[in-house]
Amino acid sequence: MNRAARAWSASMAEGAPAPAAIDPAITNDYAERGRALLAAGHDAAALDAFQRAAWMAPDDPRLHWAVGNVLWRLGRGEEAVASYQRVIELLPDEAAPRCNLAELYAVLGRLQDAQLQLLNARAFAPHDPHLHLADAVIALARRRPAVAEQAARAAVASGVLPKFAYLDLGDALLAQGRGADALAAYQQARREAAPADLLVMRQDLAWLASVYHDLPQPAYQQALALFAAPPRS
Repeated sequence: MNRAARAWSASMAEGAPAPAAIDPAITNDYAERGRALLAAGHDAAALDAFQRAAWMAPDDPRLHWAVGNVLWRLGRGEEAVASYQRVIELLPDEAAPRCNLAELYAVLGRLQDAQLQLLNARAFAPHDPHLHLADAVIALARRRPAVAEQAARAAVASGVLPKFAYLDLGDALLAQGRGADALAAYQQARREAAPADLLVMRQDLAWLASVYHDLPQPAYQQALALFAAPPRS
């Protein structure tokens, strides 16, 4: 264990802040390790690496964002909230982290909190395309799939994060019983996705099924198969 890692372990136990003299190269090494582990499907190890990096560079929003994203992947959404809140503190004028938090709140069933974050994001950046993604997820959580479809189509048209824009569109269409149209959107999402995204997409489908209990099962099962994990080499 290197000196920075030993300091991190001790301080995490004691709740102490990071020392000021950590070499930024060490922080970057942990961040790169986290990205590599995430790409390889080792989410828990990636979280550890990102948390170490975020402790060493507490004012770097990218690292807290990475921690939040991995916590969400691991099903620890309530813990991810604090990471996204820290990103918002560091980037108070940007809509994207507020939209991320709004989507997480929606998935957690905290719809009032989700709507408040979305209103705040829209106040700071009323034309930011990330708003469309958050609009879609919140509308789905509120069981308004036609509204979600409109928001998802706006996201697709904007070009923002196509893999998630098409995923939201597929969700909105599937929730309306339009299985063939949904699969076409999901296929486009799959083409845009990296292997590490597939877990998130399967989790999204599981969440959708928890909100809409009458999804067309043939199309739902085909979507799950579409986002199946690739075989390990």
